[in-house]
Amino acid sequence: MKKRSLIIVLLLSSVLLQFCKKASTDTTTTDTTTSTILFNTYLNGVLWTPKTVSATLTYNATAKTKTFVCTATDTAGTHKIVLNLVQPATALDSTLTAQTYSDTTTFKPNYYTIANNVSTPVGSLRGAFVTISSMDVTKKLITGTFAFYSTKFTYDGSGNVVSIVSTGVTSGQFNNMPYTFKKQ
Repeated sequence: MKKRSLIIVLLLSSVLLQFCKKASTDTTTTDTTTSTILFNTYLNGVLWTPKTVSATLTYNATAKTKTFVCTATDTAGTHKIVLNLVQPATALDSTLTAQTYSDTTTFKPNYYTIANNVSTPVGSLRGAFVTISSMDVTKKLITGTFAFYSTKFTYDGSGNVVSIVSTGVTSGQFNNMPYTFKKQ
C-alpha cells in the first residue's frame, strides 16, 4: 500500500512540475491582450481594419477653424474612409472639444471605392456622427467613435432609379490614434 501511495505521489508531483515550467519564449506569437487597434469599423456588417491610417489637425488662423481629417485605406487599396470634422477655433491650440458631432456641415465623413488609383465617393450621407472622447495634446493621441451611412442612387436616361447601393459604416472607433498638428 505504501508503494502505491508513493508511486501516486511521485506521478502527481511530476505532473505538477510540468505545469510549473517556465513558459516558452516563442517569438512567432503575438500578445493580443495588450495590443490596441488604432482604427476599425464595420462595412456592411463585416469588420474592416485598414492598412494605413493618417490623422491631421489643422488650425487655420484666417478662417478661425480647426479641421480634423483622418484617412484610412485598406490593404488592397480598394476602400477608403475619410473623416472630416471642422470646429470653430477661438485660440491656437491642438485640441478638439470632446463631444458628439452630428451636424453634416461640421462632420463630413465619406466612404470611397478605389479603382485605378481613382477614389469615388459612394453616395450621399445620412446618420453621420463622430464622438471625440479624449485627446492627449502632449502625446498627440485622439480617441473616439463614429458611424455613418452612404447611399448611392443610379438613374436611367428617363430619371428612373435603376439601382441603390447603401453602405453602412458602423461601430467605428479610433483608439489613441496618433495625429499631427499643423498651423496655417
